[in-house]
Amino acid sequence: MVALQVNLHYDCAQRANYLPKTYDVCIVGSGPGGGIAAYALATSGLKVALVEMGPRLRAGIDYNPHLSPYDHLDERLSKGLRSPISGLSDYNEVNHFTGVGDRPRHGQLRALGGRSLCWAGHSLRFGPLDFSKWPIPYSDVAPYYSRAERLMGVSGAKDGLSNMPDGDFQKPVAFRCAEQMFWRGVQRLKAQGQKMEFVGIRKAIPTEQRPGGRAKCHYCGHCMRGCEIDSKYTSANTPIPKALRTGNLTLHTGASMTKILMSKDGSRAEGIVYRDATGEQTLMAKSLVLACSAVETARHLLINNICNSSGWVGRGLTSHFGVTVNALFPELKGRDYSNDEGTQSFHGLLTAMYWDKPNPNFEGTYQVQSGGGLRPHELVIRDIPGFGSDWKRKIREYNAIHGSMNMQGSLLISSKKFVDLDPAAKDKNGLALPRIHLHYEDSDIAMAKDMVDTCEQIIRTAGGDVYSKPKEINSSTLVIDSNHWVGTARMGRDKKTSVVNTDGQTHDVKNIFINDASVFAHYPEKNPTLTNIALSWRTSEKLVQKFKRREIA
Repeated sequence: MVALQVNLHYDCAQRANYLPKTYDVCIVGSGPGGGIAAYALATSGLKVALVEMGPRLRAGIDYNPHLSPYDHLDERLSKGLRSPISGLSDYNEVNHFTGVGDRPRHGQLRALGGRSLCWAGHSLRFGPLDFSKWPIPYSDVAPYYSRAERLMGVSGAKDGLSNMPDGDFQKPVAFRCAEQMFWRGVQRLKAQGQKMEFVGIRKAIPTEQRPGGRAKCHYCGHCMRGCEIDSKYTSANTPIPKALRTGNLTLHTGASMTKILMSKDGSRAEGIVYRDATGEQTLMAKSLVLACSAVETARHLLINNICNSSGWVGRGLTSHFGVTVNALFPELKGRDYSNDEGTQSFHGLLTAMYWDKPNPNFEGTYQVQSGGGLRPHELVIRDIPGFGSDWKRKIREYNAIHGSMNMQGSLLISSKKFVDLDPAAKDKNGLALPRIHLHYEDSDIAMAKDMVDTCEQIIRTAGGDVYSKPKEINSSTLVIDSNHWVGTARMGRDKKTSVVNTDGQTHDVKNIFINDASVFAHYPEKNPTLTNIALSWRTSEKLVQKFKRREIA
């Protein structure tokens, strides 16, 4: 934290005198892709401006889930806040998009680090089979996965899976009791010939104390509320401070981009206009990196009417979706549940289904994030009738023996899912809000039905009982992941059917690069953040090479 404060002083006091008026690179957005881009570009010697709409938050001060819920209860209730404890939910954006269709959601956290502050840390490599549907092979990205895992402090086991490759890991986090029960069920089904694996989830949360590294996890389970000790990797606690130490990075926080400035002939970007607390500002740069999120990057390209000769900006939208099945394991009654918190929610992962032989009823596949146990701030089972001490005892008993299986399926890409601009609704700067169109299809519903059947089988084979599941699987019971949107500016070799080339450079404007998950050409069941970071690092190095060859000047 001391080093961070020193860098903050440098940012505020010296940037106007030290850094040039025209930057080499302007990065818009400081989440997973923008943060690593700032690090890669600044350490290469380029002069970089990082523009972020939100403020810089201090872990343990501006958010601190460790506080007592009673310390500031009256104050928080008077402000209309729902949670009695300060967490990152205090900074979630609201009324920032228009949903069309089957209840789309869109998570947006406006703060330095973006949604890397509140992610769960799940860090899974896409595999060779996944990249077979991309214009670049797995081997191109593998070195950047390794670099990212080392920088992020990813913990996990080397499981030897064909399509979720092993990486550079710290020691794994152990299964809790319910996860061990799920593992047992999967082993019994594998012995009967079923194709599946149950492994530990790999997370960007250190389990070892390393020189110069972040504090190792103390297993409070507050990961997505905001890690108050800055153990979990975020853009704000690792790559951005490292970039600031080079002297080549300037932060512009509280700054909302309102326009992309283009040359008279429209062939190149010249900078941006943004609005902050003092009014409208102009920032000039030789190149522009957009890392605003799949929804917001598409929105700004559409507002500025650029990089869309293919018509693919906003199309190709997809995310993950799912349902949840909860179990009870009577065998676990009476156990010691005092250390159930762990990292938040899930330590186990059901995976490797339909990699080798696709299911004929749906396209793609799914994974199932699995957890369990009694975690007081995250009680899964609450619908028990009663009150008083007897009710509290039942709540403890049921949660102590429960296990949860949460589906994460790859949503079918189609013309029914896309982002465009709302012709009526505007943001505070007068810019059109994005509209997110989501319509579930037969493939999505069939996948969810298969998940429920599979999870029921695992639970019963392990010796448990199904406590709850969706009464029916249809478009009204599926839940979209609000943080995993990708694909709205897809990568490709053909500029007629894609927005960026294999370097992350837009086909239409050669000095605009996209460093967020907009560029995903195909989306498997695995979490997007590690791949976003690896690709952004790769794209940043491609950009540096173009500066060295004077293709950008």
